[in-house]
Amino acid sequence: MKFALIATEYNDDIFKGNFEEAPFYSIFDNDKFLKKISNESLCNIDLSKYILIGSKISNEFKNKLISQNVNSIISNFETLNSAKTFYIDFLKKVEVFEKYTFEYESWFEENKFVYLSEIEALKMAIPSSGKGLEVGVGSGRFAKPLGISFGVEPSDRMAQIARDRGIKVYKGIAEDLPFQDEEFDFVLLAVTICFVNDPEKSLSEAKRVLKNGSRLIVAIVDKESKLGKLYLKKQSHSVFYKKARFFSSKEVIELFNKIGVKFSGSIQVLFEDDIKDLSYVQKPKPGYGEGAFVVLIGEKR
Repeated sequence: MKFALIATEYNDDIFKGNFEEAPFYSIFDNDKFLKKISNESLCNIDLSKYILIGSKISNEFKNKLISQNVNSIISNFETLNSAKTFYIDFLKKVEVFEKYTFEYESWFEENKFVYLSEIEALKMAIPSSGKGLEVGVGSGRFAKPLGISFGVEPSDRMAQIARDRGIKVYKGIAEDLPFQDEEFDFVLLAVTICFVNDPEKSLSEAKRVLKNGSRLIVAIVDKESKLGKLYLKKQSHSVFYKKARFFSSKEVIELFNKIGVKFSGSIQVLFEDDIKDLSYVQKPKPGYGEGAFVVLIGEKR
């Protein structure tokens, strides 16, 4: 039996008649609902605003959730315990960004020229028009200057800052995006892939919501660069990168190949060994292998 974990602001009416389609566990934070939990060990976990439901959800039902602008997290699991494990891991990752939101925002101010150099590299990859989505939009630091109107973000505090910056943010995760097929003209994951549980599935989902011929754009701090190696060395002491998985440019290109996305080019920037004292906006250049910040472009065919 498989299960799906859905985090949602829900409307009672849209669930009528659907629970009978499959065996399910349902958990609600609203007092008017009864908690139906078969595994007692879950009772000590704060599952507020979460619903655990059988995976035989039809595409029609899922689209109904999406069409009603339900903020949701949907992921499939083999067992109830695997869902519990995922949920706890999810909370730990999100907690960092909930707790250290000020520090996250401060980094962009303290490292102004690093940030602006990264923006310049991303501008070279982002199409000049079309409906764009940033997965892992955070506080909107990339989406806002790049003109990206839509975002997906699991952290409530970060999402609210992005909304205040004018971005329409859906609560969700990269592995199961709350959008219908072929909805976007381009999708960006800017230093997001290092935080997801399943990188291949995350990119497959990005591909799914892309129109044919559109761009999948993945930005990373390349682990093969000198800066990337420095980050790896200090990883255990980093608030944000402690649980991150760093990638090389070649590994991202391999993921593109796995999901059937054609690698069409890359842009790199941040060429110094130490970026703390960067005092100007660097000019990006094509390729990878020299710059620490690399933007890799794939095309859905």
